[in-house]
Amino acid sequence: MIHQLIKAIYNVLHLKLATFLSKKVSIPLIKKLLIVSSVVLVCLDTLSAQDETTSNLSYQFNRVQKYVSISPTQLNEATTLSDLNHYYKADWVKEYKSVNLTVISNGQKKTIKNTNHKLTTAQKKLIQSSDLDSEIDVVITYLPKNNLSNSRIQEMNFSFRIDPEQNAQYLGGELDSYIKETLMNKVSIKDIPQYQVAAIKFIIDGNGHIVDAHVAQASKNVDADKLILKTICNMPNWVSAQYPDGTKTEQEFVFTIGDQSSCTMNMLDIKS
Repeated sequence: MIHQLIKAIYNVLHLKLATFLSKKVSIPLIKKLLIVSSVVLVCLDTLSAQDETTSNLSYQFNRVQKYVSISPTQLNEATTLSDLNHYYKADWVKEYKSVNLTVISNGQKKTIKNTNHKLTTAQKKLIQSSDLDSEIDVVITYLPKNNLSNSRIQEMNFSFRIDPEQNAQYLGGELDSYIKETLMNKVSIKDIPQYQVAAIKFIIDGNGHIVDAHVAQASKNVDADKLILKTICNMPNWVSAQYPDGTKTEQEFVFTIGDQSSCTMNMLDIKS
């Protein structure tokens, strides 16, 4: 880092000054060395102070998603199983035997069968009739695409949910100011070193309130963790998530502060 380089220069100058003093070098030269050393020392102190501030820290709010989900718009545009789940690998399948799609609609389990990866109009209508925030199950039996002469019928399955039309959000620009004044000006990279991140998970309920906030990834400083948690718990209210029919629902989020490229980010169930 820059301040380490300046510190090295200062040490060299200090060593030279000591050498000159031992050899009784002229006073003007010694004065010049003292002035240069003082300037370097001031630069070092300034940069060290800056390095301990939040200039290298950043923060993010992200959705937490522990299951596969698609938006109502994505559902309307979906034509194949891959559109329902981007992890699904259609190229693994040589021949479909059956595709069973099951939903919970008005509290009742309903299933429609098909024999290929393309979504039928009936399947899409069934998906759209599913109860809000319920899981939709897809079970596929198929012959795999491989080089074996006697391939056996395999089964794979996945589940997904339909996201609200409107995700929970904070309207206006006050949130950034709140986070900066309440938190960012009070923590440093001593609390959250490079390559590390602290994280708070929380839920925005149907009324836009913050509930169930807890430390998901601790920093190096217990007091910093308490401050981060308090900051999230005392945030202004959000606008809650909402389905097309106006029904409001809760959504989970994670607040991260520190190095956003940290490997820890991959363990926080952040929605991609």
